[in-house]
Amino acid sequence: MHLIVAEKNISARRIAAMLAGNNHVTNKKEGGVDTYAFDDTVLVGLKGHVVEVDFVEGYTNWRSEERPPRSLIDAGIVKRPTEKRIVSLLQKLAKKADLVTIATDFDTEGELIGKEAYELVRAVNKGVRILRARFSAITPQEIKRAFSELTELDFALAAAGESRQIIDLMWGASLTRFISIAARRGGANILSVGRVQSPTLAMIADREKEIESFVPQKYWMLTLDTKKDGSPLELRHTHGRFVDHDDALAARKRTTEPLTVTEVKEGVKNDRAPTPFDTTSLLVAAGRLGFSAANAMRVAEDLYMNGFISYPRTDNTVYPASLNLDEVLGVLKATAFSGDVAWVERHRRPEPTRGKKSSTDHPPIHPTGAATPAQLGEERWKLYELVVRRFLATLSPDARWLTMKVNFDAGGEPYTVTGGQLKEEGWRRVYPYSEAAERLIPACTVGERLPILGVNLEEKETQPPPRYTQSRLIQTMEELGLGTKSTRHEVIGKLVSRRYVQGNPLRPTLVGRAVVESLEKHADTITRPDMTRTLEASMQQIKESTRTRDDVVGESRAMLHSVFDDLEAHEEQIGAEIMDRTVEERTVGPCPVCGKDLQIRQVHGASQFIGCSGYPECTFNISLPGVQWGKAIRLDQVCDKHRLNHIRLIRKGARPWDIGCPLCSHIESNAATLRLIPHMTDALLARLHASHMYTVPDIVRASAADLAAHLSIGSEEAEKLVQEANDVLDLLRRRSELKKFIRAEVSPRRGRSHAKIAQKLAAAGIDDIAALGSARVDVLKEAGLSDEETQGLRAKAQAIRSERRLREAGLPAVSIKKYLEAGIAGPEDFATLHPAYISAKSGVRVETVCKHAEVACSSAGLDTPPKITQKRLEKGREELLAVPGIGEPTLEKLYRAGIVDAASLAAADPERASAASGIPAAKIRACIASISAEDKKERVRT
Repeated sequence: MHLIVAEKNISARRIAAMLAGNNHVTNKKEGGVDTYAFDDTVLVGLKGHVVEVDFVEGYTNWRSEERPPRSLIDAGIVKRPTEKRIVSLLQKLAKKADLVTIATDFDTEGELIGKEAYELVRAVNKGVRILRARFSAITPQEIKRAFSELTELDFALAAAGESRQIIDLMWGASLTRFISIAARRGGANILSVGRVQSPTLAMIADREKEIESFVPQKYWMLTLDTKKDGSPLELRHTHGRFVDHDDALAARKRTTEPLTVTEVKEGVKNDRAPTPFDTTSLLVAAGRLGFSAANAMRVAEDLYMNGFISYPRTDNTVYPASLNLDEVLGVLKATAFSGDVAWVERHRRPEPTRGKKSSTDHPPIHPTGAATPAQLGEERWKLYELVVRRFLATLSPDARWLTMKVNFDAGGEPYTVTGGQLKEEGWRRVYPYSEAAERLIPACTVGERLPILGVNLEEKETQPPPRYTQSRLIQTMEELGLGTKSTRHEVIGKLVSRRYVQGNPLRPTLVGRAVVESLEKHADTITRPDMTRTLEASMQQIKESTRTRDDVVGESRAMLHSVFDDLEAHEEQIGAEIMDRTVEERTVGPCPVCGKDLQIRQVHGASQFIGCSGYPECTFNISLPGVQWGKAIRLDQVCDKHRLNHIRLIRKGARPWDIGCPLCSHIESNAATLRLIPHMTDALLARLHASHMYTVPDIVRASAADLAAHLSIGSEEAEKLVQEANDVLDLLRRRSELKKFIRAEVSPRRGRSHAKIAQKLAAAGIDDIAALGSARVDVLKEAGLSDEETQGLRAKAQAIRSERRLREAGLPAVSIKKYLEAGIAGPEDFATLHPAYISAKSGVRVETVCKHAEVACSSAGLDTPPKITQKRLEKGREELLAVPGIGEPTLEKLYRAGIVDAASLAAADPERASAASGIPAAKIRACIASISAEDKKERVRT
């Protein structure tokens, strides 16, 4: 068997289809893992890394005195499976294989994943031949070529990736643990530190300090307005910026007519076509289209996996000779770009453009498959179009501009104007992402005089350096050697998710600055790019087989020990500095009740709120959405009314949720529920807010006396307000319970959220699960529910209502379940149904049913049904079964009519018994008649 190991399931599926040709591919699941088989070949997809590096046992206790953070530097490293089902299946298949091909992505990370698979295979099949397939696109031609040119695994490349794994674990774990313990941060609030992350954060924080310390300098710009052939012209003084105001005023004063043309320069400028995309330039270009770095890479990887573009992780900006550019153009002829392709073929440049970087692993990023907007969707199409148009631009001729510069003299003061006209659009025809603004200047001749219509002196200020955008930061990281093409966007994503930075352009948060400034002060090696650049260079030497993994890891350990020498000497200072800043980070402004600080607080990692630092003396608080919606962070914007910082919720993979002023949001979100109180008025609502009561629970918690005093109302009115608030609170609890029930039972879909369904139900008077169980079908359908959902919801709501009623009646849970399955809905069923019938339906012994009936009826104020013993029931059963025409199916029906033995049958009224049991009256008469007159009399006497 030939076993092929791909990096992901989607890769395995697509490669299988390409290699199988006309053969049928069989898809099977083993232990939840997909396999794809044809002929004697089986493909299985990994999930990227299926094993991870970790420390040996004994290092999980962060507070251990025997193994402090520094001990992690020299701790033993082991590999542990993270995807046990995939590992198990891979080794099961490997035992049967006589050839294994590693078909993971061809880069450092992919080679390491391949080596991990290699080791798992070797562990169970030491003699099997293992080869490597290398490809740059998942297309039929490229895959078939790769499998016709199988080679060996590059163990040096994999070792470089492995060393990076070990070094990142060692630095990240030890430093994160040290800083978090020093700052007393644990759980979800740990302070992450890393060898690439920290220098990157330092760049952002240092730029912010530059901006804050920047002192703007005034300067003046001198311009002149004139006109030529009816077209207005603005000329600028050739001096440029005047930093001396007096010089600027003097130049303006000397600017007098005549305004004479002294020189006309015309020329042609070549506007070179862009170079092919590598990873960094793709992320930069995508950033200009509104993509975050992480999202751009996610979409690019998806397009690669589905065969639409080549491998998106590459440093190459030169098309290799092996890449058939004509073939790529041929593929694009079947797309919406066919017209652009035809134009490129007619005007194609002799050689495609070339960037400065060339490598042999992957070609520059280029399209590999035809696609349509409907096929990809808006987001994926936007990035696909960018890649297609960039590819076409690299084959297009340069653009050409006609340039003109006209110099003037005005009373001895030199002025100038420049312009340009696009003569040949070249590559700009197919690549519209770079703005080409023309500025046309009317033809001028030397000696020509124009009128001076106005002289303008404008005061301006120098501007601070701009903050980093994500795309610009990635460029700078590449220039400084921070991270790799595969990890830079992940580093930025981690800084955002850790709440070290926010916004785009990126700004450091208070805690981000606190961590960086403390590290820069006490252990600046961590925050400088030099250390990381040195390690990256060392890992490159591993790829080139000039150094070993163990050698580079050992060097890294020595560097990290040196860092800890500085850290441990200043542990208390570092902790105090960070804690002081992190308290500030959580503070949102003054408490409206007592004036002390309101702070963001998280409880058990799941709930969060804004509470007063004066607690327990002051209990004022503002609720926030749960952590599942995003962690709350403080923004710089402050509410003019309440003087509170605005709040934002951030969650990985989701757009930020800006709440705004938390108190404004709190008031707005609770206004509708306060108005549910029958006697609520605008004036009363205003007085409640003035007394810092913003919610129904605030009223419930207050005493009537306090309410009367705060709201200037009578005691009776205050008591009534508390009672009405309690009623509304109960309504809100029931509505909340109903909403949770709907969320658990109904799937959301576009245009129909759980909240909208609950709102429509509330508008129809359905406020709780009990009301839902008895609601009309048409009302539920108007709320957006389907026929099937309506039936299912009503049935489950009725079951919940029944269970609740039986539980409230005092029945044990184990019996309630049996009663519900028997169709017993409430205490009234115990009053109307004979215990023998309930026992037969539920399986509960009849004496127990009688006890439960007494409890249930007593709780509901109902008459208790007659009691019966198990012995009498069994004797009566034998008597009834002896009567001709009565069998087991008839017994249960007779019990329902209260007929439990021959005597009760003999005494029964046939019509009433028929109505209660559903047995025809004629049959009941026949059964009664079959009993002998003598037996009948005897049993009646008994």
